[in-house]
Amino acid sequence: MTHYNIMDRIWLYGIECRARLGVPAQERRRPQRILIDVGLELELAPAAAQDDFRLTVDYAGVERTVRELAQSRERKLVEALAEEVAALLLGREKRLSAVTVAVRKKPAAMPETREVVVEVRRQRR
Repeated sequence: MTHYNIMDRIWLYGIECRARLGVPAQERRRPQRILIDVGLELELAPAAAQDDFRLTVDYAGVERTVRELAQSRERKLVEALAEEVAALLLGREKRLSAVTVAVRKKPAAMPETREVVVEVRRQRR
């Protein structure tokens, strides 16, 4: 089997969640719609060559994990949520070499801005 030095990526775009997120307490009173994009870096050649689900990542499981974490408690910073998602996925999915997480939301304090996006990339050490 050929192993490549370049990691492949699986992207889950637009995981929709309702989360209590924002610096002012009034913004956290009610859950608001946020979108989370997740890029999972791992070698996909073995899974592709064998057409074997067990050699990749369970997309639905990742989506469920991200949604549950986002909705689990309130946070002030979008940055905090992005960091937590990245850490949790790297901790749970041992095949991952790195993960990119982008959290998008409509900023309540900036009505003329469509959305704010915070993106973090974390890799296994």
